[in-house]
Parts: sequence; structure tokens; C-alpha cells
Amino acid sequence: MAGLVIPAHLGPARRTCRQCRHHGVEGMDIVCRRFPPQVTVVLVPRGAPRAGQLAPQPFATFPPVVPEHVCGEFSAGAAGR
Repeated sequence: MAGLVIPAHLGPARRTCRQCRHHGVEGMDIVCRRFPPQVTVVLVPRGAPRAGQLAPQPFATFPPVVPEHVCGEFSAGAAGR
């Protein structure tokens, strides 16, 4: 969530997305891969000969996360991972 501030006094037991084995990098984003990607359908303009019409285009993406935020589904990786 953009703008979410986690107080520093939450203690040493705080686990972040950066420490979780389910975080991954996609392009310039850090994403959570704990669950399958979320599918979104976007209407995009069609090319010729049907210019002016919209066609549904599905996109599958993992939700972006901030590495320093608390991980609600913390899962420590195996040793050496």
C-alpha cells in the first residue's frame, strides 16, 4: 500500500517482504509470489481493419510489494536460499 508507514517500535520479531522466500523481482518491481498471479482484463484498441473497436486483453501480474514492509505471510527460505 503506497504511503503505509510501519512504526519502528514493532520489535525485533518483525519480518519483512525482503526476508521472505516468496518475494521476487520483475522488471523494476518487487513482487510477492506467495499466491498465483492476479488476472486483470484491460480493453485495448484494435488495429485495422477494426480500428475504433476495443478488444479484451488479459494481463497476469503478481502484486507489487515494498521490501521493507511487514510480510503478513512470512515464510523463511531454506538455508542457503
